[in-house]
Parts: sequence; C-alpha cells; structure tokens
Amino acid sequence: MKRVLIIAGETSGDLQGSALMRQMKLGMPGLEFKGIGGSLMIGEGLNALRHVRDMNFMGLAEVFRHLPFIRRTMKMLESLLDTWKPHLAILIDYPGFNLKLAPRIKRREIPVMYYISPQLWAWHTSRVSMIRRYVDRMVVLFRFEQEFYRRYGIEADFVGYPLLDMVHPSETREAFRTRVGAENTPLIGLLPGSRTQEINRILPPMAESIALVKEKIGPVAAVLGCAPDIDESRYLPFIRGTGIIPVKGNTYDVMYHADALAVTSGTATLEAGIIGTPMVILYRTSPLTYHIGKLLVKIPNIGLINIVAGSRIVPELWQNEVTPEKIAGHLIQFITDKQLHNSVVQSLCAAKDKLGLPGAARRAASIALEMIA
Repeated sequence: MKRVLIIAGETSGDLQGSALMRQMKLGMPGLEFKGIGGSLMIGEGLNALRHVRDMNFMGLAEVFRHLPFIRRTMKMLESLLDTWKPHLAILIDYPGFNLKLAPRIKRREIPVMYYISPQLWAWHTSRVSMIRRYVDRMVVLFRFEQEFYRRYGIEADFVGYPLLDMVHPSETREAFRTRVGAENTPLIGLLPGSRTQEINRILPPMAESIALVKEKIGPVAAVLGCAPDIDESRYLPFIRGTGIIPVKGNTYDVMYHADALAVTSGTATLEAGIIGTPMVILYRTSPLTYHIGKLLVKIPNIGLINIVAGSRIVPELWQNEVTPEKIAGHLIQFITDKQLHNSVVQSLCAAKDKLGLPGAARRAASIALEMIA
C-alpha cells in the first residue's frame, strides 16, 4: 500500500484536495492518506490528524496567538514522517504552514508535490527560492503562474482550474427561488467566507446593505451561503431579524440563482466568476495586516477573478470601503442596470475561458501517481 501525506489548511483546499484524492484512488486503488483536511477529504478516506477548522487562521494577530498550536502540529507531522514514512507529500496552498513543512519533508528524502501555488506573484516573491529548493513538482491552476515560475527558472505543471468540473447547481432555478421566497423578486446572495474573522468583519455590513437595497428598489430576497464546515450559529447573530435566509451546503445554488452577489475575497470569487453572476468583492482584515499587506502586495486587484481577467471586471471594496452603503450601491446597480449586468456577465465568461479545460484534478492526479511510481 502506498502512503500519501496531504496537507490542506483551508476550506477551499479541502475541496480541491478531495477532488485530487478521488482521482488518485481511481488511478491507484488502495492508497492510504494521512494529514490535514476537512470533511470532504475525510469523506475520500483521509485519516485527519487535524481538521481545517482548527487551522484556518487569518491575519498576523491570529497566527501569533496560535503559534504554540502550530508548533505542536508541526512536531506531530515530523513524527509522522519518521514513523509512517510516506511515499509522497502533497502540499495544497496554505503557504505560511506548508512552506515551513516542506524542508522537513525534503530532509527525509520524501518527494514533495505542491498543488495550488501560493500567490508569490502578488507578494513574497522571495519565497520562490524555497520552492526551487524544497518542491519537486509545482502544479499550478493558472497559465500566468506557469509563466511566472519560468521567469525564475522553475518548470511548473499547468493543469487548469479544478472547479470547472465541480461548479454546478443541485436545484433548478425555479425550485431554489421558490424555496427562498424569491419567485417574483430580485435575489441577492451573500458569501462572507469560512473564517471566523471574515464572518465577524464582513457579514455585518453585508447584512445591513440588504435593508438599504430594499429602501431604494423595493422588495428583494437575500440568502446567505454558509460554509459546509462552519456551524450556522456563527452566522445567525448577524442576520437575526433581517429576513436573510441562511443556506448551508448549497453555495453553488446561491451563486447560480442570484441576480447579484456580495462575496468575500477568495476562491468564491472564481467560483462565482465561472458561474457568471455579477458580484462585488469585499476584503477586510485587521489594520496591522492590511497596512503590512499594502507594502508587500504588488498587484492592483485582490479578487482572483479580476486577477485572472487581467483587469477589474467586477468592483472591489477594500478595508474601510466595506460599508453597507457602498455594498448596496453596487448590488442595486447590478439589479437595476441590465446593460451593466449583461456587460459584466460577458466579461466573466471571457475570464472563465482563461482557466483552461475541465479535467484539472485528473491531470494533477496523474502527476502525483507518476511521482509515487
């Protein structure tokens, strides 16, 4: 039996990791997986030493506060490397942790595959040297990432974007909108993210924006897409009494069937972009993290769909701009200005074409199995 260490520290990595594991098992039945992941990876057979909800820190203050826990987790994984001796280690994004783990893996002469590149093209270019020294195969989702690594003398494998195979609704438009009371009204989707800090900072102005939209254009329905690994009780205090309906496990239905979205910056912006629903992207973190980020980040957009497009095709609100008034203003425009709505949909379709062809997880699995063999 071949043994694979696999590490995903965030909800989005859990999704991508589960698809990769599924394809790897099809190509090599009997694989054994241990590491860090979420419910989806556990469902594919991962023996999880830590759950993603325990690892999902955001911002410098949160990382510093959890340093003892992070160190214990690192030591636990080092012990596993020595006793279990995996044939391959797969690191999924999560660079703050994974790039510290990679040298420890390489010292034990275990091959390392890095799946989903850290955003070194945006900041922390200095980490490229760590990729060169400690990663055997870098597997990237975007064509521009392959070109970025080539500039530094690193051959990266471009496989395309895995979510092209995954993003689809589970309900018809009519059934979903009937269920949430939006048969005859515009529908707004709210996607505040999966981290506690994101929910606390971004969901309140999101929720308040709905009342402002109703004041301006009349009745609208609003649904809140809850992350699968987050208890609904985290969200409910912010939407109680607002008429916003929480929906769990149907995030893609929210994206597909809404007329407009408010989305926290992250993977969800790409998912919504693949679907083609107009959105306003929100980013809000601690003041310290934001000001340090401003000094380091070298690109003008933070939303992944805008980065892929190469221009700001959907609006972004950063930090103090994340207010109910500004969020409501963009949502109202998307709902009332059909010409703008259609123009954004066309731009999102053009950006989707840059993500490659379906079958990315299968191609990534082939690379992993080749490394095991």
